[in-house]
Amino acid sequence: MRTLPEFHVHGSYYEVGLATGRRFAAEIERTMNQFGPLRHDLLPYLETAEGRAQYRHFLELHQAHFPGYVEEVAGTAEGAVRPFEEVFLGNLWGEFQPAVEVQGRRCTDVAVLTADSALLGHNEDGMPFFGEGLYLVHGQVTGGPAFTVLSYPGALFGSAFGFNEAGLCFAINALFPKEVGAGLGRCFAARSLLEAESLDDAVRRVTLPGRSSGFGYNLASVRERRVVHVEVAPRSYALHEVEGGYLHTNHYLELGRVEDWVSESSAGRLARGQAILAAEPPRDAAGVLRILGDEAGAPYPIYRTATAPDNNATFCTALFDLDARRLRVYNGHPVREAGACLEFEIPGDS
Repeated sequence: MRTLPEFHVHGSYYEVGLATGRRFAAEIERTMNQFGPLRHDLLPYLETAEGRAQYRHFLELHQAHFPGYVEEVAGTAEGAVRPFEEVFLGNLWGEFQPAVEVQGRRCTDVAVLTADSALLGHNEDGMPFFGEGLYLVHGQVTGGPAFTVLSYPGALFGSAFGFNEAGLCFAINALFPKEVGAGLGRCFAARSLLEAESLDDAVRRVTLPGRSSGFGYNLASVRERRVVHVEVAPRSYALHEVEGGYLHTNHYLELGRVEDWVSESSAGRLARGQAILAAEPPRDAAGVLRILGDEAGAPYPIYRTATAPDNNATFCTALFDLDARRLRVYNGHPVREAGACLEFEIPGDS
């Protein structure tokens, strides 16, 4: 079990990126060197005329729409002593096509909204080498809200889960639409969630026009006591207002007409989770954690240990309790090792 390091940082976008890159330079180097799609597909594609032209288009587009986040990427690259192109492309791994064919993997989310409970639970899953470099950042860009976020090495803040001082909480499900355009990157949209002032503002930020790819955004507000799931594709999106229990994995449920890559794991986790929801709907935190810790759905369980044929693992489990205004991050199994957790107060008083 790895204890998640915590890092406190503030300053301009560039300064925040620079300090984070310096602090986690070793983790960034290791992750970038092991990230196969980047090393074997994206960077070689960049050496072609087509790839170079596509890269320039993406860079100009994001400099125009998200200049601060591009500065943050530049700071991270400098701090970690890595090429800017490498770190920038690493944040566009789901958009820079046709270099990479991806299959749906990653996370599981369970939400509950009733008169008695307002909860959002999330398993952060991925290839084991990613889990070795994760860190928690408590940050603030000058003039913006303070935030707490789980981050991957070299990635823009926002691609996993976190919250800001407005009481906006989020957890991300990776989705993989087959049709991807040359537009704004989902990791950049997710980064903007840390600046959202309300749940509706968060929805506007992740459904901005000109999107390139797609994500599943699980959004919650302690101020508004609301939980919504937003499925985003390049040309469409759908919003599901949670009432009762809800579960999501890594393929489109609300946008049924979107063709996407659906892995056996995503389908298996969804089927197992929905069966539990139907038999014993979660009513409290223990019920949410019981689902996220479920290991019965072999060979593709909800709580994952990189056991063949499933090559992904659950790194940690997050539980947002909107009524208690608390985030708990479980470093081990969320039921058997419930004591191994970090706890944070979520702001958001009216």
